Formats: sequence, structure tokens, C-alpha cells
Amino acid sequence: MENKLYSKQEVIDFINQGRVLLLSGSEKALSALPAGKWISGTTPYFMDTVGKINEDMIFVDDFTLIAKNAKVATYDKNSIKDIAVHGFQNGFIVVTMPIETDVYYEFSNYSLEYENIFNNPVVGYVSCMKLEDYGKVKSKTGSGINGKLSEELASVLYVELPDHLAARAEIINLDTIDESTPEIVFPKNGFVQSDCTIDGKPGNISEYFENVVKPKLGGYTQLITSQNGALINRDPKVVNVKTGETSFYSPIYAGDVYHLVKNGLNYRQLFNEKLKAKHADIAACISCVSYFFGGNFMGNNIVKNGVYAFGEIAYQILNKTIVTLEIDNVD
Repeated sequence: MENKLYSKQEVIDFINQGRVLLLSGSEKALSALPAGKWISGTTPYFMDTVGKINEDMIFVDDFTLIAKNAKVATYDKNSIKDIAVHGFQNGFIVVTMPIETDVYYEFSNYSLEYENIFNNPVVGYVSCMKLEDYGKVKSKTGSGINGKLSEELASVLYVELPDHLAARAEIINLDTIDESTPEIVFPKNGFVQSDCTIDGKPGNISEYFENVVKPKLGGYTQLITSQNGALINRDPKVVNVKTGETSFYSPIYAGDVYHLVKNGLNYRQLFNEKLKAKHADIAACISCVSYFFGGNFMGNNIVKNGVYAFGEIAYQILNKTIVTLEIDNVD
């Protein structure tokens, strides 16, 4: 079955057929679904041939044909540390979680330290709402355990693969490092940062954004770091010069070396080029609303269907990234 937008009645039929599903849509569309082997998260932003906003239909990622077995669970801030403990020996884990909740902050700050976190690919997204409703309504997740939506729980789908298949979580970052900008290092993990070193000298990240970056670029831009060769963005959310604190949409990690991103890229062109170059079977594609708006995706061609959200998950919470779940035949 093709991963794309379907009517709510079609999705109910899929659930009743016993299909293994990741469902994405508005709160209205995702409410009152029957029990089954599915999880869900709220978002109105989609890649469905073209970039689009839709609050009536549900985007379906269907894993049924590759699933040997599947199970569904929910986790709160105290239990999320066990997310990878309950995975299958050969499979993958899909997770959705509401933004700015206790479980979101717990997973954001500590997921890479969880037991067995790298045993199976862990992918998913941070659920969202229309950007203009941010701060007014809550993002939600749901699961086929009872069909209810939650403002607090992470929903997790465990999929077991047959022996001839293997799953990979892949990250595509369309940004690159501006090597002409200074090295920035922070002393602690967290979403909120203040003190740092800038080219080895003591500094403050808010002052740097306000006094150096903003006059040069006309605004703030992302920080970017290389984690074992993977480029990871950290997008500033609020720069408060009075307090000296800057909050980010995904957590900074202590000791990582950050630079500014190189600006002026054509995100939609790069997006399509990178996904066209992939030859593996992409079971799910998740991207960031920053690309949706920054790349003028609305109404324009997209080469791979998927969803946009407030954060992408590939073992950790990311921002301004493309995450793909890829399936290989290992026979």
C-alpha cells in the first residue's frame, strides 16, 4: 500500500484489517480510531506528491508487508528510558511524542544513554500543530491500545522483521558547516544555553547571536555540529539578551563543536536531489517544518511522500533534518 494521505474511513478499514501503521494527521482526523497495531501523532504538514497542509485526511505509513510481528506501547517520563529494552531482536522502533512535555525533555536529554538504544533503529517525530497555533493548542500522540489521544505520553510501535530484511535509520542534513565561523562549545547538555566558549575564549551564546550573527545575517541562524560524521542542526528558538539565555528546538550536547550553518541553500532542490539518489526501500520519510516553510515546499513537487513535524527522531531528537527508515534485503 502506498504511503500517502487517505480518508479517515479508509484508515479505519486499514486498522480493522490488522495492518501495522504509523498514522499522522490533525487531532480531529486522528480522534476516535479503533484499537489496533498503530500509533499516531498530530501534524497538518505533509509530503504527498507536493507539499501540502491537510487537516481532514490521515497520512499512512504502512509496514504490514515487511512486519513479521508488531506490538504497541506507551511511555511516560519515568518509563521512556526502557523504550529500546522491549524491541525485537531484528526490527525497528517508531516513536511519536508531544512537544515540550516531560517525556519529550527526558528523551531529548538522555536517549543516547538508554539501554539497548542502538540495538534497533529508533525513528519517529515530535508531533505538532499548525504553526500559528503554537502555544495555543497541544500536540498529541495516540496508539491502538485504546485509540485515545494523549498530550503527555510517547507512543511506540515495535516492528519485527523477517530474517532476510534489516532496517536502517538514515539522516540527511541539507545544511553544511560554514567553516569561516568560529568554533562554539557548550559545557552542559540541554535545550537552554548561556555560557560557552567561542574559538576557545569565554563567551555567551545570546550575545554572540545578537551582536555578531544578527548584524551580519539580518537574523539568527542554526548551529551545526558533526557527530561521528553526521551533521546535526540545533535551531535557536528564543534568544534572550537580557537573561543571556538562548533556548533551542533540540538539545545541545556538551563538548560538541558547533559552527553556524552556511546560508543561501535551495532546500527544495537539495531535498529532491538527496532523496532521488537513494536506491534503498524507504519505509518512512520524516522531515522538519523548517524545510516546509524555508524551502517553499507548499504546492511544489516532492519526490518522496512523508510527513513534516516539529522535530525528527533518529535515536535522539533532531531539528531541521530528514530522517528515513530504510529496509535492506540481506539474503
